[in-house]
Amino acid sequence: MKREMSIVAMAVFGLLVFLLMVGQTAVWAEDGSGTTENTKPPLQITNQTGIRVVAQINYSDTLPNGISKQVMAVKNLYDQYTALGMKPGKDYEIVMVFRADGAQFLLTDEAYDLKVKQPHPKGNPNKAMIEGMYKGGVKMYECHVAMRLKGYKPEDIFPFSRIVVSGIGAVVDFEKSGYLPITP
Repeated sequence: MKREMSIVAMAVFGLLVFLLMVGQTAVWAEDGSGTTENTKPPLQITNQTGIRVVAQINYSDTLPNGISKQVMAVKNLYDQYTALGMKPGKDYEIVMVFRADGAQFLLTDEAYDLKVKQPHPKGNPNKAMIEGMYKGGVKMYECHVAMRLKGYKPEDIFPFSRIVVSGIGAVVDFEKSGYLPITP
């Protein structure tokens, strides 16, 4: 019985190898022109009006230069919209809600140096990126709960930032108002 099963198993294995060798070209994703998907130009953003996004910044993960990974992701989205000629307030709106450990990224240079314990360059390394997005129409909100838990005062955050009672509550409110929630 065991011998018969091993013969059957070998036959099935041989058949599979043969089919894989013969059908090898069928494995590649093609569109009929012989071009694989990964060699085509990148897909572009197609929805270019009526976009409303709320980005939740809630982690302290940074790149080696101290830049927040989440802030960088929102900056990439902002840059894509700008490159397409999309206008803030007309074609799109981006709001960022800084809460939990992400609240530190709205701190002024002085407050960042005093209150952020992880190694970082002098001042808030996210400042230029955040100020640039603000000047381009992105709105910033800081969670009051996170501020209280971390000992931040209103004068510790950038003056263009609006304090909200609850960061997670603000995300829910924005979502219920038609904003697409993202947590990069």
